[in-house]
Amino acid sequence: MKKIVIIGGGIAGLAAAYRIQKEISEGASLECVLLEGGDRFGGKIATERSDGFLIERGPDSFISQKPAAIQLCQQLGLGDHLVSTNLGTPKTYVYTGGKLVTMPDGLSLMIPTKFLPFAFTPLFSLSGKIRMAFDLLIPRKVDESDESLASFVRRRMGEEALRKMAEPMLAGIYASDPETMSIGSTFPIFVETERKYRSLILGMLARKKAMLLNASKRPKSNFSLFMTLKGGLGEMVDAVIKKSPDIKFQSGTRVESIAGKEGDWSICLEGGGEQKADALIMATPGHISARLLESVTPKAAELLKQIKYVSTATVTMAYKKEGFSHALDGFGFVVPKCEGRSILACTWTSSKFPHRAPDGHVMLRCYLGGALQADIAEKDEETMANLVKQDLKEIMGITEEPIFCKVFHNRKSNVQYQVNHSQRIDTIMQELQEGLFLAGSTYRGVGIPDCIQSGTQSAESAIELLLGKSKAGI
Repeated sequence: MKKIVIIGGGIAGLAAAYRIQKEISEGASLECVLLEGGDRFGGKIATERSDGFLIERGPDSFISQKPAAIQLCQQLGLGDHLVSTNLGTPKTYVYTGGKLVTMPDGLSLMIPTKFLPFAFTPLFSLSGKIRMAFDLLIPRKVDESDESLASFVRRRMGEEALRKMAEPMLAGIYASDPETMSIGSTFPIFVETERKYRSLILGMLARKKAMLLNASKRPKSNFSLFMTLKGGLGEMVDAVIKKSPDIKFQSGTRVESIAGKEGDWSICLEGGGEQKADALIMATPGHISARLLESVTPKAAELLKQIKYVSTATVTMAYKKEGFSHALDGFGFVVPKCEGRSILACTWTSSKFPHRAPDGHVMLRCYLGGALQADIAEKDEETMANLVKQDLKEIMGITEEPIFCKVFHNRKSNVQYQVNHSQRIDTIMQELQEGLFLAGSTYRGVGIPDCIQSGTQSAESAIELLLGKSKAGI
């Protein structure tokens, strides 16, 4: 019987395990062990329930445009647990000039597609709007080399678009510095749009028209752009484990080192013990994988060491609705760095998703840290809570004391896709020996659907390798 060992119990490792379980359920002669160094599974996905509140320590949703997460939920029997964002509160705000300004209608990934809302928005100055409109005239980039998000947006839309829109809206997803963030690895749709249509505005208008035409030919989707689960994203983690009875899940099992080659792998555990494997899937953060791979594939390990990680934190606060001073008429707001605030963004959780707070209560979630504010994410809980309270007081007029305040540190948890990231990853993958696979947010996408797809593909590659050898009588 062939054996696959998975190192790392985040969503990528869990997706790999579930794909292997499906193969075993269909009769494949496979054994699989998943090793997780921490005391729980799920990685950054962690859901808490307290007195009717549903609190996410890490991500609170995933995008529906990439289907992997939706498909996994459906396969796990969680299709009826999928929850869309509230339709009645779709507005998002930008904090600028000391006040919250509604993001204008028609913005598609920061690109204006409706003239009147863009023309009359107070978000941008007149000169800023004129510069953004120049995108209609600017020629496309001649060469195909990678560039930073900042360089791309400055070239196409100007400095104001970068600072007031791109930086807080796009870079915030990656907790990155737009000056070093790879446009090709993070938002390839912008690169493809410029290449095909020359103008981002013309390209987005064409894409929007095509999407509307296609939508009219398909059944109406029940999915919003952002989706979650009724009982929190932790439901996905629990369901994978429950639905994978043939997988050996071992938490609190740290890997000390890896040895071997091409189908004969030895995984040495801290405190003693060893696992043997015919195929090895490493679904650990890049800096951990780098340490483990030093003796096996030193060039890949050295390249993995070059990939940077930054820390973030979330601060969740709950209030009684009675006497609460803000209407929470939207999903929340983002804060450009130039505003000099501690928080990067604030999600009005109880408005964005149903059933996140009990009746008569509201809940907010604020984000801190990242590449642009690295020192803040390292502060103690009390300091971060006070910084958030002060910002909320000055931005939203909140003077009430919260019922509770929960601070969650996510240290060294956000990978940085810097310029030429994809080339670096291509080289790493070429250096891997047969039977060794890498999965997770380090490589080709940081979102939950990306990680699920990465884990699933790694599992399928391992299955193909091992079952192919078996069928060949090797």
